[in-house]
Amino acid sequence: MKRFPRRALATLAAGTVALPALLLAASPAHAAGLPIGPVGSVGELPDCEEFGSSETVSVWLEDIPEEHTSPTAWTEFTYSVHNGGEEPVSDVYTRLEGWYNASDGDDSAFPFELQWYVDGSWRGVPFESDGAGGYFGLIDELPPGESAEAQIRTRALADRPGWFEAWSRVRYYDPQNAGLCWGSERDEDWALVPGAGEAPGEPDPGEEPAEPGTPSEEPNQPGVPSDEPNEPGPQGGSDDAAELAETGGSDALPVAAAVGGAALVAGGGAVLLARRARA
Repeated sequence: MKRFPRRALATLAAGTVALPALLLAASPAHAAGLPIGPVGSVGELPDCEEFGSSETVSVWLEDIPEEHTSPTAWTEFTYSVHNGGEEPVSDVYTRLEGWYNASDGDDSAFPFELQWYVDGSWRGVPFESDGAGGYFGLIDELPPGESAEAQIRTRALADRPGWFEAWSRVRYYDPQNAGLCWGSERDEDWALVPGAGEAPGEPDPGEEPAEPGTPSEEPNQPGVPSDEPNEPGPQGGSDDAAELAETGGSDALPVAAAVGGAALVAGGGAVLLARRARA
C-alpha cells in the first residue's frame, strides 16, 4: 500500500485588510459539479492509523494561470474532486494549502489571502492550526463518475516577485476499516510578476535577447542628448527609470544594463532552485 509522506509546513500570521464591499459581494462563475459544503464544527478529524493512495478519487485545480500572474491581483480558480470508481464515496474531506514565496532576496513576511466561495460569500481557507486538520470542505456523498467543485481565489498583500505554491488533497475513511484512510493529492505553482511584466526566464518569443555587454549600434555621446529618446523596456519599472529613458543615458548605461541583465538571470535561476521537491 502506498503511503503519503506528511508535509510539515511553516505558517506565519498574515495581516488582514478590510475588503471593499464590492469584492465581498462579487460572486464567482457557477461551478458545474456538486457543491463542496463547509466542514462545520467537527473539531479534529479521526486519526488515520494507515493512509493509502486512492485509485478512484482524484483532486486537482482548474483554470490556474498557465505562466504567471500579478501578485496583488485576485487569481480565481476551481478546486475539483472526481470519483472515477464504480461505487459512491461518502464523507470526503477537502483541504487546500497555499504559500507565497518571494524571490527578491528580502526575508520579510509575504502575507496573502486565500479564500473559497460558500453559502453566497467568500470565506478564508483555514490553516492546519485552525481545526479539522486544515480541511475546509466536506462532500457528503460523491457518486460514481461525478465531480464536486469549489471556487477559490487568492492574492498577495505585497507587490513582490516570486511564485505561489498550492497543495490540494482529499481524505475519506474506509467503510470496512475505521483506522484506514484513503486520499489523493496534487501540487501546483505559478510565477508572480509585479506590474504584469515578463516572468524571469520567460523572454518575449518574438524578441531575440541582446548579448550581455554588447553596446547599441548608435550609443549616445557623453553630454549630447539623443535625437530619438530610448523606449522603456518591456519589464516595466520605476518613474526614475522612465525619466532616464526619456532624457537619454551616458556611455555607462550599456554597462549598467548588462550588469542588471546578469542579475535578473541569476534571480530567475534562484527561483527555479528554490522550488520545493514534490512528493
